[in-house]
Amino acid sequence: MSKIITVFGSTGNQGGSVVRAILGHPELSKTWKIRGISRNPSKPDAQAMIAQGVEMVQADLNSRESIVAAIRGSNAVFGVTNYWEKASLEYEVTQGKNLADASKEAGVEHLIWSSLPYVSKITEGKLHNLHHFDSKAIVEEYIKSLSLPASFVLPGYFMSNIPSSIRPSGSHYSLSWLFHPTTQIPMLDVPTDFGKFVASCLASPSATLSKHTLATSGWFTPLDVCKAVEICTGAKCEYHEIPVEQFHGSKELFDNLMMIREYNYYGPEAHDGVKGSHELVDGVGGFEKLATFEMFLKEIGV
Repeated sequence: MSKIITVFGSTGNQGGSVVRAILGHPELSKTWKIRGISRNPSKPDAQAMIAQGVEMVQADLNSRESIVAAIRGSNAVFGVTNYWEKASLEYEVTQGKNLADASKEAGVEHLIWSSLPYVSKITEGKLHNLHHFDSKAIVEEYIKSLSLPASFVLPGYFMSNIPSSIRPSGSHYSLSWLFHPTTQIPMLDVPTDFGKFVASCLASPSATLSKHTLATSGWFTPLDVCKAVEICTGAKCEYHEIPVEQFHGSKELFDNLMMIREYNYYGPEAHDGVKGSHELVDGVGGFEKLATFEMFLKEIGV
């Protein structure tokens, strides 16, 4: 008999990647049925999921009762929240706790939570404006306090954030960042790769329960980004490091970039954690190769 995984955000960036990874895997697609969550299952994107064999049901993360009804009977649940819906730490934490409480009530055997590093703790308060990181980490701590069987998948820096920083400059391109030229950035091609890490947690719960799985396609420097641009466009790409005192973006963006530059994004265990997470995906097998930044650029048509 097939097991059921309920996927929140199934029509979105992360959840959609999870659905594709499971449906495309030779073994998981046979052993797991997918139940997708939508506020409106009649919308076209939800209907497209149904056409792929996904059961779509309605639920609202603001209503614990609706979550319990939607996930009941599920063996596993993938949970993700959208901080930017309200840009409020408190709002996102409440939604995450609703999901955790509902999973506990429904007897879910394996909750896979899309988390992020607890930046204010890792940096001892030096970086305290990354609310959309801390909110997810607070929910992670709450999940642990409930003794829920849970795995925690932490997405890296989205590759999709990068093209807007690559600017045409005459006959060539220019990339300007706060990073040093050789700063290593744990990048993630979310639609292509994120689901592989979640699916690997689903396939190997004993290796991931109560642990962090660091979802990155790989480590890439600004110089690597420029090289990929040159390969894809045939035009030269120059990198310019922005001095800290000349940065004019938001406090949240500044802390995000500094978390990468000074703390390897994930903190002190970043490189070992990424290595172990890649080994997890390789060990499960059945997935296409993780993306490079060059592959990402070609995928989006650069």
